[in-house]
Amino acid sequence: MDNDRNRRIPNMLCGNRIVLKPLSQADLDLADRMNQDSETMKFVGGLGTPRSRVEEFIQKQQEQFLCRGWGWMVIESQQGEKLGFVFLQPCSRLSEIELGYRICRDYWGQGYATESAQLLLSHGLKELHFNPIVAAVDPLNIASERVLQRIGMQYWKDVDWETTPSGFARCYKAS
Repeated sequence: MDNDRNRRIPNMLCGNRIVLKPLSQADLDLADRMNQDSETMKFVGGLGTPRSRVEEFIQKQQEQFLCRGWGWMVIESQQGEKLGFVFLQPCSRLSEIELGYRICRDYWGQGYATESAQLLLSHGLKELHFNPIVAAVDPLNIASERVLQRIGMQYWKDVDWETTPSGFARCYKAS
């Protein structure tokens, strides 16, 4: 994770149906809406996070993106609809760079998680030269685990993860 300043994500990454853009205050309503949805937050925690804390989180993510050139990104359709979030971030628990995603419930099952995760994973490995990139998923979240498998990540290990409903996470790795 050293020398982060030389690694940068462009202002946009484009996929077949999506565009990834750095998180901004314009995404506050999306983040707030997702944080109030119990199904969306079921496996990631943070349900009901106050809007002021969401605002602070976005500000912190913007500062980190400016500093290191990568982090949380909003997923938009080619038509400009905001679909969710995808991110690369340091994971102190696993001592690696972590890939994650969160999609609005209205867009579940349409391949947006897979497309955005694949796009950012590929960029992280090929352009940012992060090796490896890991992801952690509650094994009860079968759909999310399938996304990791579809994008080519391999099972790595299970770890205690007290914030998940099952109490542990199944970790995947790509290199």
